[in-house]
Parts: sequence; structure tokens; C-alpha cells
Amino acid sequence: MGGPQQRELVRPRLSVARDRDKLWTRSLGHRRASAKPYPDAVTLGERLHEEDVLSAIAPGPGASVKDSYATLDLARHGFDELFEARWITHDPSPAQSDWTVVQTTEELVEWTDAADQGNTLTPDLLQSAEVRFLAAQDQHGLSAGAVANLTGPVVGVSNVFATTIGEDEAWAAIPAAVNAVFPAAVLVGYEHGSDLRAAIAAGFSDLGPLRVWLAPPTPAV
Repeated sequence: MGGPQQRELVRPRLSVARDRDKLWTRSLGHRRASAKPYPDAVTLGERLHEEDVLSAIAPGPGASVKDSYATLDLARHGFDELFEARWITHDPSPAQSDWTVVQTTEELVEWTDAADQGNTLTPDLLQSAEVRFLAAQDQHGLSAGAVANLTGPVVGVSNVFATTIGEDEAWAAIPAAVNAVFPAAVLVGYEHGSDLRAAIAAGFSDLGPLRVWLAPPTPAV
């Protein structure tokens, strides 16, 4: 894996709609709080101009852009680089999994507390046919978790956490856990730091970089 076709399949995963101009944007006036899970714009092509991207979003503090190909330099437009990460992917795994799916609001509260996600993941997501909250249990309770989000032929893996087990063990179990709920779909995502190291150790492939940019808050007067 990791050739040009696979790179194109993975990177636009969150933005299969509005692909005409190689840029996905949220509707103006619908920006959430700073803990929002989605940016204001996601690039779907690697030859976009910075001015075109910025003109398509609501300007000002808190504006955010996910640069899917790490080709934009938004620092000269006053943005801070929030982080750089690497796109990752993994083939479906036919192995058996003992991970379970969160079913109730009470289970989701426990899951989000363990994942330190606060109120960013809401109970209405439990009703979505494309989203599954995955959980591993041991004698101590909830030991690890992840979100699986089906988009077309791929499943996005995000919000991975481990509590009483190691990151390596959690990431190694994710391909089989995802395949149990979304069979035969390719896994994709992006990570950095220790999660990236654990994902690569678990057999995920590195497809290249992306960056997330954030306009800083207005300085206090």
C-alpha cells in the first residue's frame, strides 16, 4: 500500500462532498467552539493557493484549516501551525476481536471520560450508521477505545486512547475491531507523536504529511 491511488483515496476521506474546487468548507456562520472536531476548511488537492483557501472561510480568531497535503504556508497569513501529522492506513484484518461497541448514553459518558473528550462527542452519534465507538475492557474496566467512521470505501480511525494497556497493544487490536463492525473496509487516519509510533509498530503504513493551521485568538488589550 501507499501508492498514488491509495494516497488519493485516503486524504480526501472526510470530504467526499463538494470536491469540485478541491476544497471542502463548512458553511459560514456555523463555526463551533475551539474544541470542534472539524476545521473550517479541508484541502482536497495539493495545488491550491493560500489566498483561495482563506477567502472561502470565515476569517478571524479560531479559524482553522486542515492542509491535507502539507503544501500551504499559512504562517505568513497570521496562522499558527497547530500540529503536523502523518496519514496512515491499514488493510482490513480478518482476525477475531473482543472489542465491543458502545451502545448507550451511559456507556458513551464513560468512554468520553476515559478518552478525555469532554462534550465534543455527543450521544446523537450513537444513532449514526456510519459511526461506531469501539471499546476494550479488562479486569479494571475500560482499557482502550477508538472511533470508527465509515466514509465510502474506507473507515476513518480517530480518538484512539489507552488507559490500563499500552498504546502499542491498543493500536495492534484496532484493525480487527474495526473489521468486526465495518467488514472489508480499508482503515485510514492521521496521527503524530507516540500514537503515530504505535500505529506504525502495529503495521499501519505512512502515506505522507498533513498540517492543521489555526488563527490565534485576539490578544487581550
